[in-house]
Amino acid sequence: MQNHTYVKPVVGVLSPRPDILGAVLDALAQRFGPADCTSEWRAFDHTRYYENEMGAGLMRCFVSFAKLVPAEDAAEFKRFAMEVEARFSDEGRRIVNIDPGYVDSCKLVLISGKHGGHKIPVAPGVFADLLLWYDKGWKAMPWAFPDFRDGGHFPAFTKMRNLYKAQIRALSVP
Repeated sequence: MQNHTYVKPVVGVLSPRPDILGAVLDALAQRFGPADCTSEWRAFDHTRYYENEMGAGLMRCFVSFAKLVPAEDAAEFKRFAMEVEARFSDEGRRIVNIDPGYVDSCKLVLISGKHGGHKIPVAPGVFADLLLWYDKGWKAMPWAFPDFRDGGHFPAFTKMRNLYKAQIRALSVP
């Protein structure tokens, strides 16, 4: 595992249909392995941005996966997530939005197709968005979504971080 920075893949799953989570995770497991932590579903009502396409009553949860992957592959996370979204579309409309990213010992980053002043390009049309950093607890960046800033997902992110740290320690054992 030399010459790479390994991270734990994380996805935010946004949908009006939480019942499809199992099928979505099965599709994502093809790339990231089995899910190892899932947050509670929470209402995603801080914005109406996705309602025209996906409808009202949106819920979001976050899921991490067991397989550590190189952070340098993050642009591929977005491309793969878009393929999975397309599999779950209904007459050209998404019924699930997948925000891929990763967690490590000190941050949570999502990978976006949208440019922003605070986002870092990682490939053409793909940007890294640092949303949380860890310093004796999670701290949200000022531009983070309201459901990141309110701390409701922090317990799950902490569990994901702890799983990551244990995996990295296990890799370091000679």
